[in-house]
Amino acid sequence: MNINSPTYTSLQDFIISDQIYKDKALKLISLIIKLETEPSFGHTNLFLMTRPRGFGLSLVSSAIDRIIKKDHEVLHKIENEGILHEIPKRHTLFLDFKRFNANNVKEFKKSLIDILQELFWFHHIESQFNPYITPKVFFSNLIDALYKRHQEPLVIFIDNYDIPLLRAAMMKTQSEIIECTCLYHDMLNILEKCSNAKVKWGLLTGHTKFNLASELSEGLPLVLDLSSDPAFESMFGFTKDELKLIFEKPIEKICQAKQIDADTYVDSLEKCYGGFAFSDNLVKVMCPACISHVMNNNGLLLPYSATGSYTFLRYALKQKLDRALDLEWLFNKDGQDPLYSNSIDHTLQGKQIGTLLIQLGFAVRTKVLLNQDEAYTSWRYRFECPNLDMRKTFEIISGKAPKSEITSPLDVSQDPTAYS
Repeated sequence: MNINSPTYTSLQDFIISDQIYKDKALKLISLIIKLETEPSFGHTNLFLMTRPRGFGLSLVSSAIDRIIKKDHEVLHKIENEGILHEIPKRHTLFLDFKRFNANNVKEFKKSLIDILQELFWFHHIESQFNPYITPKVFFSNLIDALYKRHQEPLVIFIDNYDIPLLRAAMMKTQSEIIECTCLYHDMLNILEKCSNAKVKWGLLTGHTKFNLASELSEGLPLVLDLSSDPAFESMFGFTKDELKLIFEKPIEKICQAKQIDADTYVDSLEKCYGGFAFSDNLVKVMCPACISHVMNNNGLLLPYSATGSYTFLRYALKQKLDRALDLEWLFNKDGQDPLYSNSIDHTLQGKQIGTLLIQLGFAVRTKVLLNQDEAYTSWRYRFECPNLDMRKTFEIISGKAPKSEITSPLDVSQDPTAYS
């Protein structure tokens, strides 16, 4: 997500603004407190948070980074500053793989090292580049240098952590896929080896949940996934009530121009961009990026998500066209496994294509079935397409609809859950 785009004019306005995010700011702080206070057993605590595109994970990561560094420009936006005293000031290391790109093993290794080299420069640490040093050693040297400088535990952010794994999965040969994946896993494994005296905690954010360890590479076998934690179910996105409060004036203006009442228009917004649920409580939220696009586009209801690249999904559909598009087993069927919590790998074996679609927001849980007996408890789910925007986006990506429909308004008379 481009935080410098017109949709998000500033980090403060989107994440912590006086009129919008008072409640969100408190949830953000509660997330930080959880990251700080989670019990540790002598090693670094590692956390994962995933969301579909448009839910502001990069913005949230940047906000957390600035809050724990006690950035006054951000802190003064938070009304209840008293709770901030519970959060210690931290030195941070922020890796962002958004622009990571590689087509072969050599480029993959170089791209990892280039990103780390930039961080050496950013933190004014002398670095002697050696083409024979692995990304793992480079990453270790960077953490050691920062710890030596500050003599305090660091916090490490890895935003868009999944992009190197997406690039690895799209390599031409199996050997290249394995080598690139192992290079990245080995680099991340440094965090697993760090004591919490050197690295307090680390947060990985992205759109997909990949396997981070394998038989070939130790990687990160112990990562706590917070993506479905009920405490943060509505921290990303707008509930219907929040939408009415946040955009009261723009909605009023749009409704006057369209000569419709506000409730009818809000219902249309929810049908087009809502329906997302990130916990078993099934609290529904709307995509903030899409809503922002609507408000900046005079209320026009377009399939804004279709402008995203979805590179790996396109690749997966192309590789497994016949099976990947036969998704009747996934949509509108009761009794499904909790696929949302699964990890995927480059092969997308079994039902992993369904897991990928859920994590990218093309399918969401709409019903939770709890089965209990004396021995165990099991959960079963129903998955549906959340809204018209995601339905149209998938139709365009899969070739069922022409790309030209990106500029055609969504038909609010349609049923977004109808799978065809």
